[in-house]
Amino acid sequence: MSLLDTIKNLFGFTPTSPAQATRPAVQAFDLEKTDSQEPISEPPKPISQGPPPAGQRRDQMLHFIVDKLRPYQNEPETAPIGVTLCLVATNPEEEAIDRVALWASQPGKFQKELSRQLADNYIKLPNDWRFEYAFYQAILPETTYREGNLGLIVLDKAKASQTPSLARVVTLTGQTEQTDYVLDPTQKTSFCIGRGRSSQTTTGRIRTNDIVILNDNDPGFDPQRGAENGAVSRAHATIRYDTTRRQYSLLVDAGGLPASGNKTKIFHPDNSIERADIAGMGYPLQSGDQIELGGAVTLLFELS
Repeated sequence: MSLLDTIKNLFGFTPTSPAQATRPAVQAFDLEKTDSQEPISEPPKPISQGPPPAGQRRDQMLHFIVDKLRPYQNEPETAPIGVTLCLVATNPEEEAIDRVALWASQPGKFQKELSRQLADNYIKLPNDWRFEYAFYQAILPETTYREGNLGLIVLDKAKASQTPSLARVVTLTGQTEQTDYVLDPTQKTSFCIGRGRSSQTTTGRIRTNDIVILNDNDPGFDPQRGAENGAVSRAHATIRYDTTRRQYSLLVDAGGLPASGNKTKIFHPDNSIERADIAGMGYPLQSGDQIELGGAVTLLFELS
């Protein structure tokens, strides 16, 4: 310590302490996000469920037919001359899928694919073999094979030579020219139903009815029995016999369709009701079916 400092201490003077630099307090700031950014989630990837329903159904149909025809492998001399695939569709959606599966809008395509798969399995059918299909609403008809809601009718040469079955149509309500009609496929395979003996189609062709619902000016018309005959169209429907399937079916003509303000129904023996409202479609008939025309005239179909 210097002399000067000693004297200052004696007289009570203390040296000034050097100012300590104060460090500025650092204020912490919370940096808040001005823009809230949520993580972007990727859209879920679709789960693969295999082939579409029509594709799956087509594979099922093809496998069913090929499997049932395996007894004819390497047997071209005894191979069938035709097959009919029978399908039961419980609702319009199922029928729509089946029609897509059958390539209904592309005639011949399903048969071509079936021929290819049959050939791959050494099953050779005649060059002119026939393939057909038919829809049923409730139950399958008598078939050669069946599996679930699929049935297969196999037509061989022996069956083709058999005499076709006769059928009979009996009038239950309304008045027809005859009380009953015999349908003989050896004479003809199409039987027209309509009001009056004949009518002219939109193309100018004269159509002759085989099952005649009487007009009010026809001989023998009874105003009481035939009071509702006017509900039936002049060209209402046709019963057709398929020689390959040995099956009768009902086709609704233009006059019997809803588009013409008319209607046609089939009442089956099991109490189910089938609306026949698609042009060009054959509705298979079974013995005991009742055909209602225009909601007024009812015909009973029976196999002899």
